[in-house]
Amino acid sequence: MWIFYTLLTAFFLASSDAITKGLLTSYSPWQVIRARFILAVIFLGPLPFIYGFPSLDTTFWVAAGMDLPLEVLALLLYLRSIEVSPLSLSLPFLSFTPLFLLVTSRVMMGEHVSLQALMGILSMVGGSYLLQVGKVREGLMGPVRALVRERGSMLMLLVAFIYSITSNLGKLAITHSSPQFFATFFSLEMALIALVVPWGRGKHRTMGLRDKAMVLMALLFALHYFFHTLALNLARVSYMIPLKRTSILFGVIYGRILYKEEGIKERLLGASLMVVGALLISLAP
Repeated sequence: MWIFYTLLTAFFLASSDAITKGLLTSYSPWQVIRARFILAVIFLGPLPFIYGFPSLDTTFWVAAGMDLPLEVLALLLYLRSIEVSPLSLSLPFLSFTPLFLLVTSRVMMGEHVSLQALMGILSMVGGSYLLQVGKVREGLMGPVRALVRERGSMLMLLVAFIYSITSNLGKLAITHSSPQFFATFFSLEMALIALVVPWGRGKHRTMGLRDKAMVLMALLFALHYFFHTLALNLARVSYMIPLKRTSILFGVIYGRILYKEEGIKERLLGASLMVVGALLISLAP
């Protein structure tokens, strides 16, 4: 069942991101964050009343307290990444989260690396190369130099590293509470941060709930996080998070359909190889 939950998580996340990219042409990243989490609280708020409030121990509060500032930083970098770079060049770098998880999960959760996982790492590295394979005419290092020059790709690589830490912290918080409670709790604390911190003025207009795209973006994000917590509660972090990165494929397709991004064939091939690598890691013994 966790595989089904994770695939739903990936689809809803990619759909929310696709709408977010369009919203960033009219709103600042911080306005989008405010709308995303304030509305998510409304959508997810009833869950603890339906499923019940768990008892919270010290481990929960420590994990949640460490998770919050990292999530805020990752989200700001994430939004900036998809704002300055094509979806098909920025989102694939989330596939490196499993690579970082091989280290962070071993340190934080005691998980180990297998030969199959190492094969997955090589697949991910090869996929990142193919994202800019059109630059090979500049030499074998041409694609690598192109990726380094792509600011959004580098920002997303940093996001991937941060998520390798927050995924483990989230797992701890969920196992010491409940998936439904933590989905609401996380959205609430992020909404409060977004309201308290006076960052990001609008680019063109004031945020309003009449913007249907904003509401839909937040609803899709809420659905993503609800299924994310359900899947993470049932599976190991190093299995669930890599499979969630199938959102990359959806993101590349959205980039082509909605924003007419070029070079889609090479990027789809590269993104597919990166996802194969992520799946090899997730299914490794």
